[in-house]
Amino acid sequence: MVRNAKYLLLKQKAGKLGGHARIALYGNPGTVEGRAKGGRNSQLTHRRLDTGFKRLRKIKIPKQTMAFAEFVGIVIGDGHVDRYQTTISTNSETDFAHAEYVRNLAHTLFGIPVTINSRSSSLVVAVVISSKAVCDLMCRQGIPQGSKQRLGIRFPDWIVKSGEYTKSCVRGLFDTDGCVFLDTHRIRGKSYQSVGIAFANNEPTVLAFFHDALVDLGLHPTQTSPHRIFLRRRRDIEAYFRLVGTSNPKHMARFSAFRKK
Repeated sequence: MVRNAKYLLLKQKAGKLGGHARIALYGNPGTVEGRAKGGRNSQLTHRRLDTGFKRLRKIKIPKQTMAFAEFVGIVIGDGHVDRYQTTISTNSETDFAHAEYVRNLAHTLFGIPVTINSRSSSLVVAVVISSKAVCDLMCRQGIPQGSKQRLGIRFPDWIVKSGEYTKSCVRGLFDTDGCVFLDTHRIRGKSYQSVGIAFANNEPTVLAFFHDALVDLGLHPTQTSPHRIFLRRRRDIEAYFRLVGTSNPKHMARFSAFRKK
């Protein structure tokens, strides 16, 4: 019994010494300062050991601006949001310049590093934003974490209720999911060519938003298939590029070339 009592006493002393040593290293877990110190030391340990632990990176929260509205449109068009990464994927051969624009836009908006990933064996280039905070922010803008088609899109009110923000969002949508093409048609046996633009998306809410935005601009969109909207009148297309514009050099190059035909 005496030996057991001595053992318990030594164990208690050892526990106290260990506790004091841990408080000195990580801080008192019962105080705000102690928890903050413990968190910082824990992050240093994860970095040193390369454990793969996900750390919440602080971001700059963007204001409601035309630039942010355009970015929302870009993510709705070609983006994917999961828990820790927001990725915008596009064609590496035709849209690499626009991918660089998106990277710079995201870096300016959020104030964190943004990468471009591309593979020589693939035609896909991806703009990758590794930040849970950005993912959560995109979710609050109505973009779900997961399948946009299955979970649905909800455009934020601050964009819907502003004509300028709506135009910026439309620009982001079209620059990712739109195309400028040479429209060929026959009238009374004669073949005619003119510039046309088309926007394709599988999500009904996105198509309705795009269609209504064009109508509000005084344009005349047509929809001959469930997932595609067209502008075919020359004056409508010229008005679109004048009123909405584009940040994708590919679209402007094609529009400039086709309008000469």
